[in-house]
Amino acid sequence: MRFKGLDLNLLVVLDALLTERNLSAAARRINLSQP
Repeated sequence: MRFKGLDLNLLVVLDALLTERNLSAAARRINLSQP
């Protein structure tokens, strides 16, 4: 497995999505707004 190009911030996003099961709730959880 190659980790050189892996953005670890995406793991935070994935965790929020899997926990919330809702894109809007996940965005609020990580303090981001949808475009």
